[in-house]
Amino acid sequence: MVKQLGFLLDVNRCLGCGACAKACQNQNHLPPSLGWRRIHRMEKLSTETIQRFYLSTACNHCGDPECQRVCPSGAYAKRRDGIVSHISEKCTGCKSCVASCPFGAPQINSQTNKASKCQLCYERLDRGMPPFCVQACLTGALRLKEMKDILENQLLRLTAPVPSLRLTRPSVFYKPPRATRVSTTPYTRS
Repeated sequence: MVKQLGFLLDVNRCLGCGACAKACQNQNHLPPSLGWRRIHRMEKLSTETIQRFYLSTACNHCGDPECQRVCPSGAYAKRRDGIVSHISEKCTGCKSCVASCPFGAPQINSQTNKASKCQLCYERLDRGMPPFCVQACLTGALRLKEMKDILENQLLRLTAPVPSLRLTRPSVFYKPPRATRVSTTPYTRS
């Protein structure tokens, strides 16, 4: 069986602090306009419950990456551990990968006019170290896992239905947020 590494995010532990995104930006020496990891604030309200949580997102290192399929110059490669890497030397900046990725992972670097994306810090992984984003997570909400070890019945693939999930097979799972009951008692000052 082929190995497939990916991210697991426990949204109940994520504080939305952005340490993972800052570590990625700083350690990969990205320009301010480029962010391979992003934090999204999510909120879902119903009459009885409220769900507020944060999503830390980056490249999903898909099982069947669309970026690799559409790249005319062969600037993407899938490693044996499932990491989808971008080979900058081969990139022509045509933006095919940017337009085709349903998750917005590849972005054009304004300094090089070439695509770039999360490489899952494969140089660190090759030395037995975690990715910068995982290491920076103060609560342990963001982890790197082997996808075959994840119990899918306890997790969500994504928080919103995306038609291309079956086609790209993203390597990211989320532990669902706990709902908090909405109080019917008005707040009072003491």
